[in-house]
Amino acid sequence: MQNRRGFIKSSSIASLGLISLSQNLYSINRFSSRKMKISLMPGTVGINVNANELLDLAIKNNFESIYPLINDIKQMSTIELSDYLDKMASKSISFDVSILPVDFSQTNSIFNDGIKVLKDYCKVMKKIESIGFCRWIMPTSNNLTYLKNFKTHKERLKECAKIIGDNDMKLGLEFVGPKTLMARDQFSFIRTINELRELITEIDERNVGYQLDTFHLYCSNHSIEDLRFLNKDDIVMCQLNDAVKGRTPDEQIDLERELPGKTGLIDTTPFLNFLQEIGYDRTVSAEPFNKDLNKMNNEEAAKATYNSIKNSFEDAGVF
Repeated sequence: MQNRRGFIKSSSIASLGLISLSQNLYSINRFSSRKMKISLMPGTVGINVNANELLDLAIKNNFESIYPLINDIKQMSTIELSDYLDKMASKSISFDVSILPVDFSQTNSIFNDGIKVLKDYCKVMKKIESIGFCRWIMPTSNNLTYLKNFKTHKERLKECAKIIGDNDMKLGLEFVGPKTLMARDQFSFIRTINELRELITEIDERNVGYQLDTFHLYCSNHSIEDLRFLNKDDIVMCQLNDAVKGRTPDEQIDLERELPGKTGLIDTTPFLNFLQEIGYDRTVSAEPFNKDLNKMNNEEAAKATYNSIKNSFEDAGVF
């Protein structure tokens, strides 16, 4: 379950020009030191590798963080893992979050099976000092009304958060913004940061925060002002993406995106300046679900991904 494309199969702001409201407000001060880390999440950019190959690819292409391939890591001996971590440390590479391995929208049996996997994953994640887990929330349901779905998410995610918190890690939740998804099922659900904030407040666990994606902010017509309630500790991880040319924010499709900066529909500068302003010091990755990128070999895809994020950082003056 390394990305939402696989999960779904199995179960404008006229631009974040988005948020380009008054860009000058966020561009006046150029920051000299960057704490945000450029991360490589292979499944989201069409890269299929094992843990050792992923680390080598990250080193070769200057990434500062990598997705933890937990099943590979579990198979390493104590010496192999020690060597792996030493190699990461020598290149100043850290682990990103892992995707929460729990399907909280299905039957109790499926949910409980996921909880068992989560407990197993937590042992590994704590050992490698990852910050924790992230997970998207689909904006519709075919079985549950909004209130019933809200109650289910609150109870089940609270249980997940407690397990993760007992291991000193965080859980980041992501709203999914494309309006085109709203016709997918009978009942609508969370698709804005305002609604997600209500859910996180009701979950009421200190280790639950936000996963932010410029694509979803764009599709939900959010501005930087909508993020002002957040501090750096509220944000667990971030992703940069661009929108598909020829479509309005309301016409964008969830699994069809571009690498940041590709079309220019989503201006990531205000978003990155906001993150820098609040001292955000965790990871930034890309999740374009892009067919052209998926056709590239691993080396080409990694290079294109890094350059797109780096260029966005440079445009924002935060590299």
